Amino acid sequence: MIYSTPMHISANGIRFRYEIAGETGPVVLLVHGLGGSSAQWGGVAQLLSPVCRLVMVDLRGHGQSDKPPGPYALKMFVDDLGALCDALKIDRCVAVGASMCGAVVLQLAAERPALVQAVVPVGGFAVMGPVGKERMTQRAAAVEKDGMAGAVDAILAGALGATTHATNPSLVALQRALLLENDPKAYAAATRAVVEIDVAAHLPRVKCPTLLLFGAEEKVAPLPAQQQLKRAIPHAQVRAIPHAGHLPFVERPGDVAAALMEFLVLSS
Repeated sequence: MIYSTPMHISANGIRFRYEIAGETGPVVLLVHGLGGSSAQWGGVAQLLSPVCRLVMVDLRGHGQSDKPPGPYALKMFVDDLGALCDALKIDRCVAVGASMCGAVVLQLAAERPALVQAVVPVGGFAVMGPVGKERMTQRAAAVEKDGMAGAVDAILAGALGATTHATNPSLVALQRALLLENDPKAYAAATRAVVEIDVAAHLPRVKCPTLLLFGAEEKVAPLPAQQQLKRAIPHAQVRAIPHAGHLPFVERPGDVAAALMEFLVLSS
């Protein structure tokens, strides 16, 4: 795999940390979800880098990118990604976003159709229901009070699938360690942004090829959430990754890479 050293670039008033893997093929923007980082895409990047140019970024408030005080908002993340693409002189890309960034890349596709040639929400959703809103509001408060240690076990319980919990303790431990590295204030600000996500009005404007990817053991945005997105984006494909939860790109990177490759070929 041809991999760049980590680099930084300023866009939309934020200094972003990003990496590039691969030198040829379509540009694929890989964006992690809440509490994650670009490192979570390593397994997928290793498999796709021979045929794609992959750009992996740490979001505002995450990883080694700037962590300004909140509040954060979905539109802020959308503008960040658009500005990042402009700064990197990316004029066409396939935008892949996990969890909350499923909504981010969908809105980016609606707002900037000339930039986004195809879009892949991974465990994405259009709007969070009342139960989810209450859970996330409580999580933000717990992190603000007790730091990441106050919520990490509950986060992992929903993020990883039952198969991963039962068969891959080292991966569970790694994801736990990565979550604990988050800045509590930035994580809480991002969590409160998730509570307010509602991209339903933008979905009819998503005209590019769309793949709704999710883990078959998904708890956060299971099949009904994908069906809701499908109703609003009728041309979208829906594909489940077996033996994975909310982070299939971490749990089953080979299956996710294969699904993305097939989608790229069919949508090119």
